[in-house]
Amino acid sequence: MVDAVKWNKTKKPTLEELRGLLATEGLECELYSDAPGTKYGRHKHPFDDFVVIVSGKMRIWTDEHEWTMKPGDRLNLPANTTHWAEVVGKEEVRYLSAAK
Repeated sequence: MVDAVKWNKTKKPTLEELRGLLATEGLECELYSDAPGTKYGRHKHPFDDFVVIVSGKMRIWTDEHEWTMKPGDRLNLPANTTHWAEVVGKEEVRYLSAAK
């Protein structure tokens, strides 16, 4: 099941803080960035995918749900979950991605 976790603190998270949260779960992550308007078509991965927004906004869809992800928000996508995404707003999005 897809699990979306919204950032619940008033202060925006730092890159180091978000990396540390993933590391406590034994997840190694990579930092990515995409320009405004970037779109990813429908796709899936053969592994569990964990996406955490560092800055900017990204809209992510599955066949069942839609989320607008902001800094600190996390989406846990089980293996073989079809999803697609788009960077929204005028700011690039930076995000961490980890696989398991």
